Amino acid sequence: MPAGSNEKRDITTIQDLEFLIRKFYDKLLVDEQIGHFFIKLNLEEHIPKVASFWAFIALDSPGYKGNMMEAHAKLELKTADFERWLNLFHQTIHEYFTGETADFIVQRSSLIAWTMQSKL
Repeated sequence: MPAGSNEKRDITTIQDLEFLIRKFYDKLLVDEQIGHFFIKLNLEEHIPKVASFWAFIALDSPGYKGNMMEAHAKLELKTADFERWLNLFHQTIHEYFTGETADFIVQRSSLIAWTMQSKL
């Protein structure tokens, strides 16, 4: 649980997001369907970028400078891959967090996945 808590709480800091993304990648890396997309990532570089992206989206934090669409365009993801990614991401959010920001990230991630699918 974030910050040593036994109770779920909302996502309020970049540290919460880094915790979430680390737990999410723990699931991704061992997933039989989509783990192969992520196995070669340098997680110590990648996780802060992903956390920064979500901090920009959900916490109105400045600093994210990447191009998420360009970064994922070369992966050749299929609809089932997006669905699995979303399922694991939402599962991880609900496992550790609850609240308005957590719900917003669930909603926004679904929209982002749909947008990515239609553009890739």
